[in-house]
Amino acid sequence: MIKSFGEWRGKPAHIYEISNGSLSVGISDVGAAVQYIQVKTPSGFTDVCPGFDDAGEWAKSGTYLGATVGRVANRISGAKFSLGGKMYNLSRNDGQNCLHGGEDGFDKRFFKVLTEGAQGDDWRGNMLQLSLFSPDGDMGFPGNLNLLVTYKLEGSSLGIIYNARSDKDTLWAPTCHTYFNLGGASAAASSCGDMLRINADCFTPSGAGLIPTGEVRRVEGTPFDFRDFRAIGERIDEKDEQLAIAGGYDHNFVLRGEHAACAFSRESGIKLDIYTDMPGLHFYSGNFLGGNSAFGALAPRAAYALEAQFFPDAANIPSFEKPLLKAGEGQTYRIEYKFGRV
Repeated sequence: MIKSFGEWRGKPAHIYEISNGSLSVGISDVGAAVQYIQVKTPSGFTDVCPGFDDAGEWAKSGTYLGATVGRVANRISGAKFSLGGKMYNLSRNDGQNCLHGGEDGFDKRFFKVLTEGAQGDDWRGNMLQLSLFSPDGDMGFPGNLNLLVTYKLEGSSLGIIYNARSDKDTLWAPTCHTYFNLGGASAAASSCGDMLRINADCFTPSGAGLIPTGEVRRVEGTPFDFRDFRAIGERIDEKDEQLAIAGGYDHNFVLRGEHAACAFSRESGIKLDIYTDMPGLHFYSGNFLGGNSAFGALAPRAAYALEAQFFPDAANIPSFEKPLLKAGEGQTYRIEYKFGRV
């Protein structure tokens, strides 16, 4: 099924729905962004992912709700990096830093829908593929880059595959910036009651501008200890330097395996497990959410993001794994959202 998503940059935008009886997921051609995830429950379908009804409102919100982020997710300090002995200057859109690919990142681009048969209003399926060409010098990044994003439903899981190839050495580190409220996406509801476990013994503290200091700190004894289930809001307002810097949680966790996290809602009984082959998971508690979403005005902390990613500023911190894409070599990353019951 294809729905109108208003207009963006003078062109009609659309939401493509994929479904399989257990899940229904809406994905927009602007930003290849997840606009809703409806999960089947004993009482019907519950939308656990707030989104928007209009592309212009979505883009203006600055929330990156559900977007495919690129070329590099999160922050690059000073909006520059060195590669192959050359310094590259990037788009500055977060103070002096580059955030989520720059001022005109992938979240603001029209993607081409590739899946066969996806152009008719009666189209239905359980998979959607979208592509994007990013030219050499785009937002300052080197190389002509071709990106393919695949969304596929299998049982109670939504799988996302990112595949990219460049003709020059470049940086590439995508993510899906989907937000969740497992009790049901509602502007009036806080997500702080959702229970969360992150499979990480360490996180990366931040300094000014939410740029990591380069330290890898153990979570033990801190409000960042989610090794066992705890409510998101249990310690979010404690007196803690790192919480104060971000206004809540807005930090990268160092994953210890491909099972990144698990969350659930006592109210709805919906559980979410996240799997990825990327090294980090950025937990953002929606401290500054806003915008006129499909569920009304989004309040701060009405939903949270769990973004599988490379570490922030890995382009400039030698101790962090650099998200290097070598010329002519394809690279694939994956994220899986698996839903169940508690």
